[in-house]
Amino acid sequence: MSGGKEMFDVIVIGAGPNGLTAAGYLAKSGLKVAVLEQYVETGGGLVTQEICGFKLNHHATYMLLGELMPPYHDLDLKSWGVKFIKPEKQMAFLFKDKKSLLFFSDPKKTKSEIEKFSQKDAERFEKMYNEFSEMFYEFLLPATYVPPLEPVEQTEKLQNSDELGKKIAEISEMTPIEILDHYGISDKKLRGSLLYIICMFGLEPDEAVGFLVPIYFTRVINSALVKGGTHHLASSLRRVVESSGGHVITSAKVKKLLLKDGSAYGVELENGQVITARAIISTLNPEQNFIELMGDQKDGIFDELRDVAERWEWEEFSLFIAHRGIVGKAPSYPGYNEHVRECLNVVMGYESDDDVMEHINACRQGKLEVKGHGSTLSLFDPLLVPNHVPGEHHILRWECWAPYNADWSYQAKKEFAKKCFDLWCEYSPDIAESNVIVEIAWSPKDIEQHTLTMKKGSIKHGRYSSLQMGYNRPSPECSSSVTPIKNFYLGGASMHPGGMVILGPGYIAAKKLCEDLGIEWKFGEPEMIKRAREKGYL
Repeated sequence: MSGGKEMFDVIVIGAGPNGLTAAGYLAKSGLKVAVLEQYVETGGGLVTQEICGFKLNHHATYMLLGELMPPYHDLDLKSWGVKFIKPEKQMAFLFKDKKSLLFFSDPKKTKSEIEKFSQKDAERFEKMYNEFSEMFYEFLLPATYVPPLEPVEQTEKLQNSDELGKKIAEISEMTPIEILDHYGISDKKLRGSLLYIICMFGLEPDEAVGFLVPIYFTRVINSALVKGGTHHLASSLRRVVESSGGHVITSAKVKKLLLKDGSAYGVELENGQVITARAIISTLNPEQNFIELMGDQKDGIFDELRDVAERWEWEEFSLFIAHRGIVGKAPSYPGYNEHVRECLNVVMGYESDDDVMEHINACRQGKLEVKGHGSTLSLFDPLLVPNHVPGEHHILRWECWAPYNADWSYQAKKEFAKKCFDLWCEYSPDIAESNVIVEIAWSPKDIEQHTLTMKKGSIKHGRYSSLQMGYNRPSPECSSSVTPIKNFYLGGASMHPGGMVILGPGYIAAKKLCEDLGIEWKFGEPEMIKRAREKGYL
């Protein structure tokens, strides 16, 4: 496609997971769809880079929902080779006294582990897990794939439903720390471990986002990997689009939205090309949508949207991710539980919830701390390492919280990565004996550079706070995909339900657009959503 104008039914701006999801649904519904991606590769945060035969997931790695996502079934991603690998042994926390605490996908096994620390806390954990699991499956998961209700209406529905609904309403405005207190978790090591699990992907311990805690509490210890690397998920979504007649166009940066009488009718690319459509879905962030794309548009609507963008808060801390591709043995942990080496994530540097808070506060102040978790991903997915040369190969992946406003020069990044692996070596001396073939690190600034929607390294396109979630994400006028600009829709992680490769924004946007265009939604409504409506939660 080059030169002049071209007309489509729908333009989708951004070929990340949500953009490709929306486009997949729309193309399968018979619409003529064009997905415009500014980079040469699609996938957004689903980045897998192959170097010397090692496949490195530089960003999104842990899939919290996997087969639970409606698009997995509606778009038949299994037939395109998408397979989720979920290890039974999920997380291990290592302490200085040589004790360890393991978390399994089976909560009964986790309870047995916690009993080594506190019988009472083991029972409290079981109660907390069971209640949160029910909250997740009965309300939070279905709510992920429907437009949000106004806060007052949602609270009333929960409070007027059953006992579970009342419990959800009760914890909704608590902080993660207050929730641990609410359930009576007292052991410091357990409190630290649970707080790390809850806040691992950017929830703030002292922010009133209690309604999100059951999701992270239950799903982080049920994490899965995409077989062959996370980019395989993006590639499969792209195949769905193209096999259904859609177009995915790379190196196509959108310069501005074309508007007439308050309605969007197309886009202009940086190269001057104009593409028109009946509707446009953007997966960009608020600043890109309402300032960059709008240009010098001025009237009440545009001023209000610009104000939304200017008030948007980015996440207070981001992630630092470092990889080593090695020839050598997988890490072992002398003196610790023999099963630690079999865990997906091994967490080091935290003795209590105070240590977790200390690390997050350091990030808020722009300081680096050497604490976090290591993953030997090749233990669970042999496809990630080369098999054409002799020797035992592994990928070591370090991940930790980190501030955006730090020195992330090449040398500083390299030195910090070395400190992180040095800490890992303290627990697993095997690492120091391996032959390093590949070594590469991504800082918060690398995240921003690769994916401009993630400004300041905001992995979820913006802070998760009570004023930026649900009906308020990114604003009451735009949280359900529609915007005050006719024919212009949102479908990215800066709208409800947010980020983390859950495909909810793309799903909601596609369904809403089909409704507005009078196109039959032939995928039906998931049973979980029907059940939540019947129970009065939605």
